[in-house]
Amino acid sequence: MVAACTAPAPRPAPSLVRSNYERTTGNAVRRDCGYSSPLPGKPGWSIWLFCDTVVTGAAGRKIEGLILGRDTAAEGPDQPGRAPGWLSEVPTPPARLALSPAAAPQPFLPAPDGLQLPGSTLPCTGPGSYPAAWISGVTGAPPAAAHGLLIAYDDYCVTGQGNGLTAEGFGLAEYYPAGNLLGPVTPVFSSGSGLPLPQQRVLGSPVVGADGYLYLFGFCQVASPLAGCGASQVFLARTVAAPAYWGNPFAYQYWTGDGWSPDVAAAGSLIPAGQLLGISVGDYAADGQGLVMIEQTSLAGDFQAWQATSPAGPWHRLLAGRVPCTQGTEDGREGLCRALIGHPELSTRGDLLISYYNPGNGQVGIAAYPWPKLPEEHPR
Repeated sequence: MVAACTAPAPRPAPSLVRSNYERTTGNAVRRDCGYSSPLPGKPGWSIWLFCDTVVTGAAGRKIEGLILGRDTAAEGPDQPGRAPGWLSEVPTPPARLALSPAAAPQPFLPAPDGLQLPGSTLPCTGPGSYPAAWISGVTGAPPAAAHGLLIAYDDYCVTGQGNGLTAEGFGLAEYYPAGNLLGPVTPVFSSGSGLPLPQQRVLGSPVVGADGYLYLFGFCQVASPLAGCGASQVFLARTVAAPAYWGNPFAYQYWTGDGWSPDVAAAGSLIPAGQLLGISVGDYAADGQGLVMIEQTSLAGDFQAWQATSPAGPWHRLLAGRVPCTQGTEDGREGLCRALIGHPELSTRGDLLISYYNPGNGQVGIAAYPWPKLPEEHPR
């Protein structure tokens, strides 16, 4: 039975993800997207991985730092039910992890090589263009005893002052926070000649299953003209959760709706077609909720949450709501409410916590939404 879909108001009042650098210097840090994970071997602490980052002076007029396409990271104590407010910036690996309060954001991933302008063999450079390796999720890397994280990222050629995005690759990177060591950064899928990668292979939201598989999720936006996207869809890929397999493009299988296939074109959708604009999937078993998928359904920040007991589903609609974005002044992609990402380690048995990019202030905010009470016959 499908639970009734409610539209709760966020609680408590939305708050910002803040860093010690901002508090120490008075400068403002504008970030896009925010993924988080508990730090292995450091209970009560989390790491946050952000996409593009801009540092401005206190008045917001002068740009003090600009990090495009290489992401940034910060870590600090977390408290379930609250946004982190005391994050320290992580230096570019493998620099010593000093965590100084005055340290400014630094690039985290290496810049991707070999990306090309859309439909050409020319390198992804020029006015308003740059290659980007944008993080698309993070999870604990097996084996847990190694105290590592596994980071998913997608390579894009960004063109037209940030308004044009062409996904050209997907990869995985191992990261060991205790020593600030970035292990193998492994490209898995790539297209070439400036062609878009099939959306079934533009993956993120890694989840390591109890069955020994690494699961990754991809999606097609509503009315997307890209190959393989006749309608909005959510795809699921899996491979054995070991480096020899997750680095091998031929070791991946795709959920068809009835079973698994090595044929990427056979991939089916996990949820019905709708107004899909983005997804985030995480394991909320510690909060008593199993797997939960956040589906953004409008540029105003509307979303639906879906729930399942296994990655292949079935997925049941759980709740709906809207993150409190405010209107931005920038054109194109920069002015959109986006990057709705769930955070299992910050969520509680009472509330689901979701972060989002707010174009009104250019920062990452967090809002909490009460979990609905489910009927007895709803699968947990």
